[in-house]
Amino acid sequence: MRYIAPRALAVAALLYLASNFPALGQQASADPLPGFQILVDRAYGQDQELVNGKQYYDHHPRSLGNPYLLEGFVHQGSVNIRGVTYFNVWLRYDIYNQQVEVEYTTLGGADNQVVLVNDRLKEFRIGQYVFRNLNFQGEEKRIYQVIGSERLICYIIWEKKLIPRVGDARYTEQFTPPKREYRLELDGQIHEFQSKRDFVKLFPEVHKKAIKRLVRQNNMQFRIASPEQLNLFLMAASKLLNEEVPK
Repeated sequence: MRYIAPRALAVAALLYLASNFPALGQQASADPLPGFQILVDRAYGQDQELVNGKQYYDHHPRSLGNPYLLEGFVHQGSVNIRGVTYFNVWLRYDIYNQQVEVEYTTLGGADNQVVLVNDRLKEFRIGQYVFRNLNFQGEEKRIYQVIGSERLICYIIWEKKLIPRVGDARYTEQFTPPKREYRLELDGQIHEFQSKRDFVKLFPEVHKKAIKRLVRQNNMQFRIASPEQLNLFLMAASKLLNEEVPK
């Protein structure tokens, strides 16, 4: 369901109430009350698109763990919806359901969470981490973490699964640790890889030896590498690609 009514209907309703039901001791007036437009803008202004999603509910109250990346806490970041970027937004990324949740404070002072509509979502950032809603080579759109730039860009799909839990009276199921799948964009071409060997094979023959040495020197483990480690590694690999190859 949608949490926020369409702007036109909301503004019309508020205008009607403001003009037809004056405060005690005041005469009815055709003009809106002072500050009325500010109230409308706060309620249905630039954040309307941001909070116009599905109401969040916890569908797994008896599950151990959580479905989120980054431990399930809300993190400050930004989100781009239909080309408009909203800053200083509190976000959680549910990698089990592949959806993004926004937490905000209502005008009444209560905390509320909505699930963004993926079709409208273009990009979001949590801290220094960048995520984009993309599709490659005819695949359906998915959310990828994006690391790197220029000739080498790595795209990561994060996932969790929900598995049964036996012999526990409190929890009936539990979330697995996060797992990842990789795509590498090398000079504009997208390739899948999962291991060190797969990664090295993607490079031109003249660079494979140097890339293999870089992987070994950094003890690169793609399965467990942090985003920070991966970013530094891609910077080093990109530098190797740009160096002149000895003849």
